[in-house]
Amino acid sequence: MYHFKQTKSIPDSKVYERVGMALISAQRVEQLTGDLLKHLEEFDKTVYGITSTEFWEKSKKSNKARKTLGQVFNLLKLNPKWVIEEELEAYLEKRNLLAHGFWRVFLNGRNEGQSQRALDFCNSFGEESMRMERFFKGFIFFLALRHVADREKVPLDLIEWQKDFDFFVETLNEERWKRSKPDYEVGDPT
Repeated sequence: MYHFKQTKSIPDSKVYERVGMALISAQRVEQLTGDLLKHLEEFDKTVYGITSTEFWEKSKKSNKARKTLGQVFNLLKLNPKWVIEEELEAYLEKRNLLAHGFWRVFLNGRNEGQSQRALDFCNSFGEESMRMERFFKGFIFFLALRHVADREKVPLDLIEWQKDFDFFVETLNEERWKRSKPDYEVGDPT
């Protein structure tokens, strides 16, 4: 096993631990969004009717191929009423850094400052992953509501996602509010 040049206050094991946690959090988001996309591709046209025509056509073309997280996000963004586009873009950029450039940016020529930035990045990414996970669990809960008379009748394996549903709705409402704000302030002569 390769070992970094040990820094005085941040042991290698701590850095490795955080990188592992960040990678697992990314995989949880990838699994959840991939499952959501498959569900929408299979049932939306006949059951939900919430996706755009463009989504339906593009997802049908790529249905057989394994999709990257970027491809999944791009398909989901074709439904702007149901996603948080800026957050998806920012998350994907950070996830790609984690998967493809982490060593170069944070650990090549490791020193105390790089180690701390690596830990900070992993912690921040983990928090963003949890928010993404909550959003998409809430989206899945939303779809499950279509099949029941009230919220309490959602299948037991999803019932614990009720708070995630609330987060999903709040997040979408905040996003819609941001998009509806005028480009000017009161008293602005333009």
